[in-house]
Amino acid sequence: MSLGIYLSAKNDKEGFRLPINPEKVEVVGSGDGESYTIATLGNINIPKDAKLEEYSIASFFPAQESIYSVSVFLEPQYYIDLINNWKKAKLPIRYIYVNGSFTINELVTIEKFNYDETGGCSDVNFTLDLKKHVPFGPKKMVIVKQKVVKKSGPKRANKKDIPQTYSLIKGDSLWKVAQKYTKNGANYKELQKLNGIKDSQLRKLPIGLKLKIPPSWIKN
Repeated sequence: MSLGIYLSAKNDKEGFRLPINPEKVEVVGSGDGESYTIATLGNINIPKDAKLEEYSIASFFPAQESIYSVSVFLEPQYYIDLINNWKKAKLPIRYIYVNGSFTINELVTIEKFNYDETGGCSDVNFTLDLKKHVPFGPKKMVIVKQKVVKKSGPKRANKKDIPQTYSLIKGDSLWKVAQKYTKNGANYKELQKLNGIKDSQLRKLPIGLKLKIPPSWIKN
């Protein structure tokens, strides 16, 4: 199989083999290092990732069948239209170079396409500059919903443990208050003890006096 250069797009649905092989197949690979000047060392270079490779092709599309052509004859306009359509659509194309001293099989973009006629010759000279293409695209973001764990706050104190109060009204006594809450006036001793009331004060309790009610007397 002879040396050949093939260009194609849309998964090889469109494409061609160059009719005339170029005199030179050029590959340009360069780094992306940064240079700095340091007082004691002079210039230094910090290496970084290599730049994308670039490829250059210079040849011509014959205006008529030629013994030098390596493919079926097609009018120059066919090649021109196809390359321009690819470039206009910003399509990445497949660049294949085989049976030379090295092989190229890369996805590339068309950076520049120049063509002309020279000296009245109807052959179309052209230069084609290509750059390696690395497919990329936005990745779908997956949002993971975190379970919200509700922290339980401190337990509320049992209502039984919260002292209730009662304000004495005219005619009240500890016995009556005990009767009101427990249905048994004899329980007034518990009320007396809780509120620190002396026996001598039982008959002299002022109206409006706030009494603490034993928690066990409070119904839920």
